[in-house]
Amino acid sequence: MLNQKREEGIIGLCRDLIRYPSISGHERKVASFVRETMFSLDYDSIDVDYYGNVIGRITFPRPGKTLLMEAQMDQVEVRDPSEWAYYPFGAFLENGRIYGRGASDQKGSLSAMIFAGASLKEDHRDEMEGELIVAATVHQERFEGVSSHLIASKYCPDMVVIGEASDLKLERGQRGRAEIILETLGKMAHSANPGYGINAAMHMVSLLAAIQKYFIPQNHNFLGEGILELTNLLSFPERNTGAIPDRCRAVFDRRVLLNDTRDGVLAQIKEIIEIALRETPDMKVNVRLSRFEDSCYTGVPIKGEHFVPAWLFPEDHDFIRTALKGLKNVGLESVLSNRAGFGTNGCYYGGEANIPTLAFGPSREVLAHITDEYIEIDQLLKGFLGYYGIAREVLSK
Repeated sequence: MLNQKREEGIIGLCRDLIRYPSISGHERKVASFVRETMFSLDYDSIDVDYYGNVIGRITFPRPGKTLLMEAQMDQVEVRDPSEWAYYPFGAFLENGRIYGRGASDQKGSLSAMIFAGASLKEDHRDEMEGELIVAATVHQERFEGVSSHLIASKYCPDMVVIGEASDLKLERGQRGRAEIILETLGKMAHSANPGYGINAAMHMVSLLAAIQKYFIPQNHNFLGEGILELTNLLSFPERNTGAIPDRCRAVFDRRVLLNDTRDGVLAQIKEIIEIALRETPDMKVNVRLSRFEDSCYTGVPIKGEHFVPAWLFPEDHDFIRTALKGLKNVGLESVLSNRAGFGTNGCYYGGEANIPTLAFGPSREVLAHITDEYIEIDQLLKGFLGYYGIAREVLSK
């Protein structure tokens, strides 16, 4: 499975991917490189959809299941390159590590997946059945699951592996996420005469205090708490001097559990608003889920609502047992994680479409998004073995 040529290829591909800066909406260059790489590695077909996802397909001789392996091409921004000890897009190789933005999230996983698919075809084509799809997706950092919807609708996978950094453990579920916008509305007046106006920011202070006091997160014995965290607070007009604000907006990140719905998440906040209104009856409040719209590098708009459901599959699920066996057969530890993972595009496959889904990948979640992000080469190569072993076990006749 692994020889010197393949090891050098996987490491080289990971470093090459890191050298292409690719924040969400600007993945064109890395997508073109991924497409050319899949072509050079003899994938049977390579498609680029209208969002800009790159989809490589390997079709085996006999009909069977379709396994999708997916990793993102986009990465978070680098706020200040001078804070890095290693240039974030230099892909420096030091002390058994590859340094660079996206190394752990998820360009390491993507390089391991691409080589695993090509190697499985080269080694075992006549012994396999069904189809293996390796997808490199766009816009995951901003809009989880949206670009994946297009892939699932066209290729109809029976099972999905998401390339999230999981320290080479299988993850069988994740919390979902809702982004909630809360706005208080007031009336502008000169700050020297505040009695002529209504201070929206002061009303927001009261409302935030009520939320802190009355919001009680539900708990799931595996997924954890459905927490509500304030992530942004802004009053309007933004450049305000000498006037009280007439509008104040708070943004909350709400982690979603299995039974949470859009309406239910909002209803929980509305109940607290009703309590706050008893103390401040003249307060005007709006609450909603945030919506988004942006453009893909192809020019196509991508839009939706910031709500993605949780997902969790039982530990005795056939796909989980098969994947664990695949890991064991390539000499890796066969470990099912005892905790939920981070948010990924699995929220669509597992949460909305109910397709059996696992997250598995090299490196650790704590290395994602950090300054001097890196991936250990040992983990990267074991990630290749893991994807190879899972795919071989799932698609064996």
